[in-house]
Amino acid sequence: MKRNVSAKPVGGRGWLLFLVLGLLACMVMGLVLVWSNIERMDTTYFINIAQNTMRERRALRAKLEVERERLLSPYELRRRAEEFSMREPKPGQIRRMDAQ
Repeated sequence: MKRNVSAKPVGGRGWLLFLVLGLLACMVMGLVLVWSNIERMDTTYFINIAQNTMRERRALRAKLEVERERLLSPYELRRRAEEFSMREPKPGQIRRMDAQ
């Protein structure tokens, strides 16, 4: 019986190649996982900053609206007019002007 001398032994270095590729794939997946976690944390941080800014602006807008209503109240307008010695205009002092 003749033996085939040119046949390569089963196993050889193929398992080492698969092991290296497997480790490389695990490292890449680990790096992707770490990177996505960092991106998620950054995004969460910026979302929180935006939400806090919006909350502060809403509170300021509410305060300004209260102040605006107070300043436009008839009592406040009358008090300011008296403070600056303003009087109601006489009938002949007001004239209508048409804008062209």
